[in-house]
Amino acid sequence: MNKKTFHRIMKYNTVLLVFVLSSVNITAISQMYADSGQDKSTVVTSASLPPIPASSSQKMENTRKEKPSSKNLVAGKDTVPPVVNTDLKSTTVNDQNLFFSGEAHDDSNIAGLFINQSPLAIRPGKHIFFNHLLTLNEGENTITIKAVDTQGNETQFSPVKITRKTFDFLETDYLYTVALLPLRIVAQQTISSEALYSMLIKAFDEEPKRFNLVERDRAKLEEILHEQKISNTELASPDTAIKIGKIRAAEGVFFGSMEEDAAGIHITLQLVDTETTRVLASASVSDEDKSLKNLEWLLYGLSLKMKRQFPMVQGNVIGVSGNGFHIDAGARGGIVVGMKLILFRKIKEGDFVLKEPLDTVARVVRVRPKTAFARISIEGTSKVEKRDLVIAK
Repeated sequence: MNKKTFHRIMKYNTVLLVFVLSSVNITAISQMYADSGQDKSTVVTSASLPPIPASSSQKMENTRKEKPSSKNLVAGKDTVPPVVNTDLKSTTVNDQNLFFSGEAHDDSNIAGLFINQSPLAIRPGKHIFFNHLLTLNEGENTITIKAVDTQGNETQFSPVKITRKTFDFLETDYLYTVALLPLRIVAQQTISSEALYSMLIKAFDEEPKRFNLVERDRAKLEEILHEQKISNTELASPDTAIKIGKIRAAEGVFFGSMEEDAAGIHITLQLVDTETTRVLASASVSDEDKSLKNLEWLLYGLSLKMKRQFPMVQGNVIGVSGNGFHIDAGARGGIVVGMKLILFRKIKEGDFVLKEPLDTVARVVRVRPKTAFARISIEGTSKVEKRDLVIAK
């Protein structure tokens, strides 16, 4: 812990970040972690940060099977296990890095927090918040999270399966086009909105690219917002995002907010489809460290979370029905309702297999664990056949 952080603790009598990030370059961060083979975490002992939403939390498995009740005492000893929440769940991803967040709570204080049996550097406390960046292997990766309190009670999550699949990504013209709105700024602002916008652009530019950002000039967006008389308070509105997205001819729009106070920073981001008005993905990050270096790391993690919720997925047509077709990829592979799908037909020429794009575009309307059904839009007229290649736009 450096001297500046020590004095801050003494001055405000709060427990702050105990893991200090080293300097990183956001444009090279992905390769840096891959080369080093090391994972990275930030851990906060505090009750000031927003909780992980219960709707996105993985179900926990208490290895001791006790019910969390104040009556769980054996000879005066606390036997209540910690409560742990995380936004991590089994899925398929394309990136070599995985970023996830979580929190652990116990009235007797959390004494230990482990990811894949490796301990995180924490200061014991009732509330522990953490962000973790993990390097993935190609194929299936198993992730475990365990919290232990000062009495030895522990909570063990059921293992989470993350499958990393890599393939040749689409050309930019085939990627889902997205406009990024300036974030709505809430409360105090020690970080300029211009710097925040620039860091988000850089984060989403990390390979492999999932989105085609159609508007990178923040000044032009500010001009549009001024012409449309859109205020800062309206920037986090889906209606505003859809309106601007249509003006910029974008298929989707990133919008969200940054909340900052003396305790830390909280950033949320959502992706809304301008045609269906459906919110396709939503993620957030929080931390007490508001330094630019740590903010770059957080925003890189935020971009990974969004790509995890809206991944590039490949599959094949397994059946044609009416104005739609079934594919051999579903929720477990990252398919979500509202995704646009583009189709290719494999053509063999000698020793080579070419992918010929069809003029058919479809949208996913029903998802099952291993399959999905997509309805062909009016944009496409080609006849879909079994074994045609399907890629999420």
